[in-house]
Amino acid sequence: MTDATTIAARRYSELHPGYHLVTAQPAAVPFSWLTLEVLAQQRKPLPVVDEFVLRFCQQGVDTIGGVAGVLGIGDEAVRTAVARRLSDEHLDYRPDTRPEHHGTRRITLTRTGTVAAHDLQTTSPQRVTHLQAFDRLLWTPTATRKSELIGRNEATTNGMVILPAARTRDVTTDEVTPRAINRILGLSDHQTTGSGADRPDGSDLVEVLAVDAVTRQYLHYLPAVILVFAAAGFDDVRLTVVVDDLVSKAHDQALAEAGGTGALKISLDPSVGEPALPPQLAAQRAPHDTVRGLQRRADTTPPGAEPGTVLAAADEDAATARAELAALTVRSVPSFEHPELLVAAVASARRRFLLLAPLLRAAVVTDGLIAQLEVMLRRRDLVARIAYGLGHPDRDHDADALDRIQRLADAHDNLTLVRVDTAMAHDLIFDDTWVNTSFDWLSYRGPNRVYRREEGTLVRSADAVDDRYQQCVSAIDLTIVT
Repeated sequence: MTDATTIAARRYSELHPGYHLVTAQPAAVPFSWLTLEVLAQQRKPLPVVDEFVLRFCQQGVDTIGGVAGVLGIGDEAVRTAVARRLSDEHLDYRPDTRPEHHGTRRITLTRTGTVAAHDLQTTSPQRVTHLQAFDRLLWTPTATRKSELIGRNEATTNGMVILPAARTRDVTTDEVTPRAINRILGLSDHQTTGSGADRPDGSDLVEVLAVDAVTRQYLHYLPAVILVFAAAGFDDVRLTVVVDDLVSKAHDQALAEAGGTGALKISLDPSVGEPALPPQLAAQRAPHDTVRGLQRRADTTPPGAEPGTVLAAADEDAATARAELAALTVRSVPSFEHPELLVAAVASARRRFLLLAPLLRAAVVTDGLIAQLEVMLRRRDLVARIAYGLGHPDRDHDADALDRIQRLADAHDNLTLVRVDTAMAHDLIFDDTWVNTSFDWLSYRGPNRVYRREEGTLVRSADAVDDRYQQCVSAIDLTIVT
């Protein structure tokens, strides 16, 4: 699993010393997509005759008659093109000071004309429509593309934590200044060349001179990740916002100023504790610190390099760490790794799949998860069981999530779906792997933002997994509610 939430969790789980990462959740930063009416310099191609006037002037053909003769057109067309370039200060058209050319005028390039001849483009101020992204948490325009933004329905359906805006009012022209937009375009003040944003009419925006009006603004969201950290030994919570796989201190500060955990209604419950392991497995268990050390080394995967180089050595160490991690038969499972393991289980199970989940939430039981389960259930000889409820009545589940799981079971004979009336450990078993935990596999994401630090144990011992699988199947069969 390599989605943005997992990447952020693995990369930044030790970001705050003395704090434990409780959960990593997909988040949504509020944005406005603005339609602005602006006065701007636009880059446009030169007319054909103007282009050849500049080209020939650069090559030493410096009279109207000379250019007209080379092009095979009338003097008047060239004279009109020269007049246009004079008004844009691309050309000088002065009497020739050479005695042998007394009485004639000579065309010469100015400094800006030399640039125009090189670029074969020109700029001129025009009133145009400009589309601009505006980060409502930072309350500033950004270079974000519209294709990177999503709607509120998508954000809520995917269980994203909607981050607050710094202000609830509309954006005004005072907050989308020419200086701010030009900085986004990568231009300094008064610069008239460089990269610009493509305009609908095919020309390029070079520099914004004035913002006259904000004519439309629509609410969108930028997908992000929010990391929730709990202090070890005292009551404190820290939030970290990750945008484009990088920690954004600016968003962290803005979120704190907007109310932080209070604004998001995030709270932490005490851990219910991992279900007891058989003593022989508990004695073999590799602890959290050992596992995280190996995971950090395994995640350090530089691009391929020549043997003997520093990068090659780092790549070799990462491969060694991955092998050592895979060789651990009983090891700790950090909180953030549980969703990753669920995806791995669905993708890799070939013989058996067993999941015990207390609650069903639509933010986890998505179309994507159902599609992945359908692929798993098409595998020959695979037997799957999902037990849900574990003491919770049907009214505690999201109706959409329950309906999706039920329809999946109705369509596949090798999936048994049962509601269990008694509390049980939240086991995940696939083939010869067992995850012993109290993690809420199918309800860890959603509108209820009460989180708790969970740590489980992954067991890769065939005999131990077989024993646990038989225990779970027997317990489920005894507690099925008909």
